[in-house]
Amino acid sequence: MTAAGVKKPKRSTTLEQAYNAILESICNGDIPPGAPLRLQELSTTFGMSMMPIREALRQLEAIGVIEMTPHKGARVREISTDDLIDTYRTRITLEGILCSRAAENFDADDEAAAREALERQRIALEDGDIIEARIAHKDFHYAIYRAAGSVWMLRSIDPTWLNSERYRVTSEQDGDQLTLRREEHERMLAACVAHRPKQARQALRTHLISTVAHLDKNLAKRLDILTAGACC
Repeated sequence: MTAAGVKKPKRSTTLEQAYNAILESICNGDIPPGAPLRLQELSTTFGMSMMPIREALRQLEAIGVIEMTPHKGARVREISTDDLIDTYRTRITLEGILCSRAAENFDADDEAAAREALERQRIALEDGDIIEARIAHKDFHYAIYRAAGSVWMLRSIDPTWLNSERYRVTSEQDGDQLTLRREEHERMLAACVAHRPKQARQALRTHLISTVAHLDKNLAKRLDILTAGACC
């Protein structure tokens, strides 16, 4: 059953709007893990026809956020310890490479884009706008990763990035954690500005393990062991 708190998108019926509306509802927990995704219910909830909803579900299945079973329909993929570890292990590996390469190429325009995203995130969090804060957070990371100059590697991180958003809901409400994340972001950026690839990669790894530690310290230790060579 679609949650009553789900918000309708600001504008009507395009595929992109349907995709973003469903994805945001999954990421913020309004549509919880394991929940069925019924076309008619989603169409009514979001005020859209079923055609863009159907195509949006296909795209969300392609990136692994939902699963579709013959004769049973679509549902949000369950979250689990193994999935969390696998997701962040993959992120540390791929995003670590991007962060390292970005530090080699980083210029004033890259720095300006990253700082602008950080400022937008700060303002959004102060205003309680979680959706805009989440967008700005992604914009910050991707502003760094784009400096690596690898179009295909940048595309490859989208599925794990989106899946990890499902695990970050609680940290977005914790003031102490938000302060810590900000400091970690600043360290990543400083390493890139200083053209220090190893430090940038390590800062990214520390940041992601710290995020997992907020959920479960034992999981963070396990992730730390599994990715011990990823920063080298």
